[in-house]
Amino acid sequence: MTRSNVKRFLFSSVLAVASISWVQAQAPTTLGLLPPQQQLAQHPASDFVVVYPGEYEGKEKAAVEKFIADNKALEERGPIDIKALISGTLPKNTPGVGPTIPVTEEMIRYGNGLYDPDNPVLNDAAYAKTLGYENIIAYPTFAACDDAFWKAYPIRDIILVSDLNHNITNYKPVYPGDTLYIIANSRHFRDVTPPEGSIYRSVAIDVEGSIYNQKGEKVQDVIFRTTESLKFYKDESMAPKNPSFKDYWEAPSWISRPPHDYTDKDWEFIKGVWAKEKRQGATPLYWEDVKIGDEPAWTLDGPVLVPVSPLFPWGTGAGASRTMRKEIMDPAIFKTMIRGEKDGVYRLPNQEDYIPTVPEFAFSLSAAVAQVGLGTVAADNSKQIHKMTEGNRGVLINYMGRDYAIRHIDNWMGDHGWLTNIRWSIMDTRAHAAFGKTGIPVNPQAEHYLDRVPKMKGKFVNIHGLTGDVAIVKSYVYDKYSRDGDHFVELVWWVENIDGQIWEEGGATVKLPSRNAN
Repeated sequence: MTRSNVKRFLFSSVLAVASISWVQAQAPTTLGLLPPQQQLAQHPASDFVVVYPGEYEGKEKAAVEKFIADNKALEERGPIDIKALISGTLPKNTPGVGPTIPVTEEMIRYGNGLYDPDNPVLNDAAYAKTLGYENIIAYPTFAACDDAFWKAYPIRDIILVSDLNHNITNYKPVYPGDTLYIIANSRHFRDVTPPEGSIYRSVAIDVEGSIYNQKGEKVQDVIFRTTESLKFYKDESMAPKNPSFKDYWEAPSWISRPPHDYTDKDWEFIKGVWAKEKRQGATPLYWEDVKIGDEPAWTLDGPVLVPVSPLFPWGTGAGASRTMRKEIMDPAIFKTMIRGEKDGVYRLPNQEDYIPTVPEFAFSLSAAVAQVGLGTVAADNSKQIHKMTEGNRGVLINYMGRDYAIRHIDNWMGDHGWLTNIRWSIMDTRAHAAFGKTGIPVNPQAEHYLDRVPKMKGKFVNIHGLTGDVAIVKSYVYDKYSRDGDHFVELVWWVENIDGQIWEEGGATVKLPSRNAN
């Protein structure tokens, strides 16, 4: 796409999304946490209203009634006329129509190179074409941005998020030059506030949606699910008039976990994991050769020096440091690296060599979307990426662990496999309680995965990932089956730090070739 075409596309995208009122009240559900210097000031419980399930009064009542009406309108809309959407003839203010995303090769290569630079399907167009693809393909989570589909509970003074559960099903690859259309299909919420009353109004919200390309083909279906626990000041004058993110975001004291100081023994372990990593690559992994109970070779990424930040409307975010596996494992380059005195982590002499430059186009589109009233998410996040630097210990957003897990799965399934579905979960309420936030209800639809692994029964996500952590991805095959002539394997995967604490869990469905295929 030429620079002039990009500018024209940006302008048309702005016009296309100007009427999208359904996302104007959204909260940045992807952000997860704040650095310690931006944490919310604490107020005693007596400052907040006690609420009860299904009982809405005052300003909350009117807001909830509109929220319910908007959700109903989305349900009553029925299937979107994709041809009309693509041609620009869909009626204005059609519920659920999200932003339009032009797919540039530069953005695809940025995300692919950040997470899986050694995968030729993602980085070598000539090789990808030998497998039947049109070009390199985008990371499977390229455009699955929860904030592009989400609509938060419409009113709160304070918000705390737990039981974040997301799910993406992939149908078609995304190529450079594609145009993607974001559609929300349904949105529901359940009031799970304890019957005895609480200072938290806890609501379990889930939204389902789809992504289509310029041919009208469905690329993905998505489910984004979480619990929002909201508080309201008794004295409304205590609430900031124009709150910034730090004024309303509450979280457990995740940051109280001290950073790890990497010893020579730790580096011996890390290098050992890297030495045993295995890419199946061009050799097909056949469905018949996979057994229930198989445990794919571990992968390891990090230590993470700078976290990825949300960049609406992209699903993989931007701005993170990459893993320096190749450099550390190369004796000649390793001699030139500098070891941190405080954390024991090896770095390249120039920071820009391990923090890839975010394409300017990413900021341009994000800013264009923000200017037409899609909330503060895009604008805030564009600025936030530039602020994320080393020494400012930050949190690892949910999809950072997920995208490390995708590299792990790609390694295992090889170039002939297809990641049909990826699902994941963070911020278990049991971890909330362990870090000082008690009484947060469990989302009744939250999916957890580790109990499907015999040796992991009873374990759960017990920390939040932080900068300084590594991502050791482990997995386990728990099922395999055939359906409609295709052959599938189900895995549970999870992400641990160097101390064996779990900061993300998930599942994956992989389609593999069969030896018996005609």
